[in-house]
Amino acid sequence: MIEKIRRYMEEQHMAEPGSRIVVGVSGGADSICLLHVLALLAPSFQWKLAAVHVNHLIREEAGDDASYVEETCGQLGISFYLTQEDVEALAKAGGLSVEEAGRQVRYRAFYEAAESFGADRIAVAHNRNDRAETLLFHMFRGTGLDGMASIRPVRDKIIRPLLCVGREEIEQWLLEKNIRWCIDKSNDTDTYTRNKIRRHILPFAREEICTEADVHLAQEAELLALTADFVGRRAQEALDRCRLSEKAADGSGSPEPLAGKGDLHSAASRIKRIRIAVPAFLQEEKLLQTHLLKLVLRELSEGGKDIGMSHIRDVESLFYKQGGKKVMLPYGLEALRSFGEVIVQERKPVPEALEGTEGEAPAAEFFINIDMEELAGNMGDAQNAAPVLALAGKEGRILEFSLFPWENSQIIPQKTCTKWFDYDRIESLVLRTRQPGDYLCINDKLQKKRLKDYLIQEKIPVQERENLLLLADGSHILWVVGHRISSAVKVTDSTKRVLRVHIRGGKENG
Repeated sequence: MIEKIRRYMEEQHMAEPGSRIVVGVSGGADSICLLHVLALLAPSFQWKLAAVHVNHLIREEAGDDASYVEETCGQLGISFYLTQEDVEALAKAGGLSVEEAGRQVRYRAFYEAAESFGADRIAVAHNRNDRAETLLFHMFRGTGLDGMASIRPVRDKIIRPLLCVGREEIEQWLLEKNIRWCIDKSNDTDTYTRNKIRRHILPFAREEICTEADVHLAQEAELLALTADFVGRRAQEALDRCRLSEKAADGSGSPEPLAGKGDLHSAASRIKRIRIAVPAFLQEEKLLQTHLLKLVLRELSEGGKDIGMSHIRDVESLFYKQGGKKVMLPYGLEALRSFGEVIVQERKPVPEALEGTEGEAPAAEFFINIDMEELAGNMGDAQNAAPVLALAGKEGRILEFSLFPWENSQIIPQKTCTKWFDYDRIESLVLRTRQPGDYLCINDKLQKKRLKDYLIQEKIPVQERENLLLLADGSHILWVVGHRISSAVKVTDSTKRVLRVHIRGGKENG
């Protein structure tokens, strides 16, 4: 058995010569076996070992287990670390199962000991039976390829040298070497789901279906791990083909949000997001589509454990819907269907005034009143109208407001960066982001159109709508900055005073 484990460790590149290894040791058969095996192999590879024992303070005999592990480490000349934590209290406080809370406590203790010991590897004692049980556990609950890969031999610093041997083989070796181990009585109950699989389902499979059922399941897990790795590599290549860069996605030519007092370019525009081109995505194989989206969600959630197939399917559905649709996801994420792309991103805080806005994500909160009396009191002439208000913008842009008398002989330049308004048709002026009920007038009959419908019609991406600056008179949008103005405030033959708003600096496209 020692030789089998040594070969397995070398095949899986578990530990280099000279490695420092922390071993998780509960005192049970598996972990005691692991500790002794690594102690026997250590001289050949110049490994330095330390052991970590975690007392969950659940069982009365837990203190005896800790003493036995410490005694064993002393006999083997191995450094010993002890962690004690009330796992049941932790589970209750955190709303976790006792099993999950215990797992978190153990791995935290392992990593803390590894840091203290200077270890580059952490060895845990999962065996071949554990791998078979975990495969079934994941399949019963619903899983993808990664879940069916079950327990992997190496993941980051974690190594599992005993995955190549079964529980009976381990116990037989300990008996032959006259090495005792601790008995955890909770393993003989059905308290935990895994115990039910271990005590009832696998024994039934061995007796009624195949005597080596657990061996075959572990072999399937190994094959599925290789398959998952292969598909993962192909999915990453597919994501690289479908992913849009920020520069490409923002290349619509519309001006970026301007900044005034402070920085109006909201932090909401600096959130983490991934954009996926719809046509490219739909050309990929169905299997790669699923795994591509899994990669996206894992990246944005930093490997989130609660991302499931239902969430992936929700995002996938957006590729077949119209722009403006969105789905909410765990870990503070959302996915939006825009024009020609799907954006998966962090959610922004929702201002109270916009909660319940239907159909789109709410805008970033921004609101500046513009003093119309100040404008009127500083009216100049058409040639020398000095800006009354100038708001500094991103990339050298400035938003300038000036007021002057209208002369019919004047020619209104048709520029994206400069707009002229009939000042006397305006009651109030606010520079802000969108709000529920916003509209603009779209023709000389002053027919109203919802701002949302206008933005959809103009194919302005969802993520741009959220931070788009608007010049508004109440709910009446006078100017969608960088786009059109409302027909209700156009300069006419009867206009007496003109409000000119000009974006100076940056790209001044005609």
